[in-house]
Amino acid sequence: MAIDLKELGSRLRRIRESRSYTQEEIAELLGIPRSSVVQIESGNRSVDSLELMKLSEELGFEAKDLFAEEFTEQKDSVTALFRAEPQVATDKKLSQAISRWSALCRQFTHLEKLVGADRGLVPPVRYDLPQPRNKWEAIQQGTAVADQERNRLKLGTGPIPELPEIVESQGVRVGLLPLDDSISGLFLTDENIGLTILANSRHSEQRQLFSYAHEYCHLLFDRQAKGIVSRLENREDQTEIRANSFAAAFLMPESGVREFLSGVGKSQDIPTLQEVYDEEGDAVRAQRRGSSQPFGLQFYDIAHLAFYFGVSYEAALWRLKSFQIISEEERESLAKKQTAASAFRKVLGERFSRHRDRFTKHESTFQHKLLSMALEAFRLGEISKAKLKEIASGADVSNGELNALLGGIEVESQSVGEEVRIPN
Repeated sequence: MAIDLKELGSRLRRIRESRSYTQEEIAELLGIPRSSVVQIESGNRSVDSLELMKLSEELGFEAKDLFAEEFTEQKDSVTALFRAEPQVATDKKLSQAISRWSALCRQFTHLEKLVGADRGLVPPVRYDLPQPRNKWEAIQQGTAVADQERNRLKLGTGPIPELPEIVESQGVRVGLLPLDDSISGLFLTDENIGLTILANSRHSEQRQLFSYAHEYCHLLFDRQAKGIVSRLENREDQTEIRANSFAAAFLMPESGVREFLSGVGKSQDIPTLQEVYDEEGDAVRAQRRGSSQPFGLQFYDIAHLAFYFGVSYEAALWRLKSFQIISEEERESLAKKQTAASAFRKVLGERFSRHRDRFTKHESTFQHKLLSMALEAFRLGEISKAKLKEIASGADVSNGELNALLGGIEVESQSVGEEVRIPN
């Protein structure tokens, strides 16, 4: 049954109000007087196709839904999100950005169907676990499902640098929006465009990667909510704790972290004292040199670990503390080396970029480890500063970059003199 102008106007008014737009703002958008908007909403004036197209793009709704026999503005994800998150609706820049993104997704979905490229992918699995009863249970759920998802997606224990592409392969739209700094990201579920994850384009790449994993967790657990905006002020909520736990475990699995530390000689499993017994029952003892702190982890180890997994220095520190590899006191001490850690990470990133065409990823990783090992040997007094400069030069690290790193190193006493040399 066709709807009349009065019903059409009523539906447009309900959509406008759900987006927190005023009649004046709609009039400005359409280039018409406010009185004309009043006439449209009261059913005394028709809406032409161009006006309807502008409204659907700006307010983020499907134009054909306006003419359905049964209409509810709650049907689309944008309206549902605005109702659940009134704060979003009152933030005009944010609400406009979300509405326009939704409109783009609908256009993309329509074009896919037109050209026969409709992916028809099965959406990610859904974990119907009960709501966590406390923070501990929220952490346990997030960690357990992160391990299951890594296994399901066959990701192994290493880094996930192409996380957006992996999420997209599961039938999820992934994008960036300029959001307020207090918002890390959001997700939407919509029967017309499917599942969408958005991260804050104003945040660093490391924070964006964490946000993608965080919002992916919401899709796995909280899809019935239609949409969630992740804010720093909600970090104590159990659903947010679960999503943060998932993101940390998904991006930095414990087995992968320990494998990495073992590869750079900082494994927890290497004892400092070993004994070998012979047939007579006598023992030969071998003592491994101790270090100034448990596992000897330095800022460059943490920065290298963070670079490897694509997370922030702070995230790597907290992850190591959660594994009880470092203590809270050590975390605080290493956190004070942020400046030197950032300098080291910059060197790693720039070196990879400079040699992108000449080195494979494996070879570049070797160069990163070489530089880390050289810094460690210098800290322990096993090589001289001159030798360190020689190695750094071979890794295309300038004296200025090296000096920035040395500022955060506390050198132990030299064991064999300043002029010690290692084999070339």
